[in-house]
Amino acid sequence: MSDALASKNTAIDPVNIPSDASETVVLRGMLEASNDACWCMEFTKPVDLTAADHEIVRNVFENGPVWRHCNAAMERLYQLPAGQDMNARPVHEIFPNTPSNQEFVRNLIANGFEVDGAPALDRRYDGLEIYVENDVRAHISNGKLYRMFGTVRNVAKHRRREQVLADRFLQVSGMIAAIPSPFLAIDPFGVIEVVNPAAEAWVGRKSEALVGQPLDATLQGMHLGGLLPDLEGVMAKVQSLAIPITMRVKEHMSDTVWQIAPRETSAGTGYVLMIVPDNIVEG
Repeated sequence: MSDALASKNTAIDPVNIPSDASETVVLRGMLEASNDACWCMEFTKPVDLTAADHEIVRNVFENGPVWRHCNAAMERLYQLPAGQDMNARPVHEIFPNTPSNQEFVRNLIANGFEVDGAPALDRRYDGLEIYVENDVRAHISNGKLYRMFGTVRNVAKHRRREQVLADRFLQVSGMIAAIPSPFLAIDPFGVIEVVNPAAEAWVGRKSEALVGQPLDATLQGMHLGGLLPDLEGVMAKVQSLAIPITMRVKEHMSDTVWQIAPRETSAGTGYVLMIVPDNIVEG
């Protein structure tokens, strides 16, 4: 009987074990386990948010900002040298007082220090500047900013991709502008999206007045509405078959060929329309 009681007393229910881990310890453990770069910046002297915006910006950099906590993912993102503690390093090493970071702070001020995806240009410990985005929240009390905290993401790869796409767009735009024949890009719903200078001259209107307008209404305004039944039939085939089709026009526009080709857009299959003299095609 006594052995049974002893056995029973040693079988402790884990649910009833009092935790000796404080909430702070638990939260720090969660942050350290996260692959998201997390940070908390605290100010030695709280920033007075009732001051003018330019004073708030200045004080964010000058009121003794220190890292209250940065997790391991933050140290990896900013290439902290091995064996060092980022929380002991000066904030200005990766968040210097630069025009771009001043703009970052102005964005925080404008949004009540509660923003998602706020862009900034930071500096890693190896000296390389990186484009990042921050989700930021703040501890504010009685008009004073005591600390900011959030997560940060490296978006340099996305910025490089955007630049590549922008460069390609400029190249393509230049090639389209150089085409001597009228060229129009049309979305899946028949709305004009792009025109070249030759198309502007053909229609007799600038691109600003053409882009966003329905192609059928534009042709009606040029007294070419009689072409619409045939053109709409061809465009329907181009959209369904995803193949280019040539349409010869003799009655309404003498000796021209309308070349309609499919173009894929995020909304579906649109069209490219180019108008050339018939003798060019035949040659």
